[in-house]
Amino acid sequence: MLVDIPEINLTFPTSPIIKQSFSFVKKHCDETTYNHTVRSAYWAIIISKKHPSFQNTSIDMENVIVSCILHDMGWAKTESLLSADKRFEVDGANIAKDFLQSEKWDEARVQRAWDAIALHATPSIAMYGAPEVALTNLGITAEFLGPNFPNGPGGDNMITMEEYKAVLKVFPRANFNVDAVTQIMCGLCRNKPQTTYDNFVGWFGLHFGTDGKGGGKEDYAKAWEENQSPRLLSSGLNYLQTLDEK
Repeated sequence: MLVDIPEINLTFPTSPIIKQSFSFVKKHCDETTYNHTVRSAYWAIIISKKHPSFQNTSIDMENVIVSCILHDMGWAKTESLLSADKRFEVDGANIAKDFLQSEKWDEARVQRAWDAIALHATPSIAMYGAPEVALTNLGITAEFLGPNFPNGPGGDNMITMEEYKAVLKVFPRANFNVDAVTQIMCGLCRNKPQTTYDNFVGWFGLHFGTDGKGGGKEDYAKAWEENQSPRLLSSGLNYLQTLDEK
């Protein structure tokens, strides 16, 4: 249940689409995932009140909250929702798009949510997107740093220890830890390897194999190396150069 947290002066916005998004995630994802995504929404609310980039900007907070809640639908336990050939972020964005269109959201808002979810794991791009895209990314990033967000231990940070503990009390960690994330990422390297070669997910396959315990590590590393963009681009350009010289 999405609740306010009065002790940290946090009011969680409520609307039919926010409630329906939460129910949708609970239906199709496990507790580890939906607690994680909802906590991300809480962090986004806290950050929106403190981050200077959002103080004089009009933000569609309903869109941010829905995007946070739906952002990891690419980890859904309902396998029929998932593709065999798309990155998990794109799966999540597409699932969210279908869901929001079924709820009669207008196309501009649907596209904004799609962008936020598709880019949620790519901060080097998301941070320069629309405010909703950037704030969604920050909320999700904060989920991995907690009271150390964004400047590390001892830094001038945006989430207090009191806020952190209050949110975790409402939506506990539920085993969202290094082992759980490693298993998810290695599963992607095993089941959809072609979607992992050009992004951070591949790091898990290179270090932990495709079973999270080192199994398949050498085969994955070979395939990863063969599919790196510089190799493919250089090969293509070399071919074109020889073609031009004929």
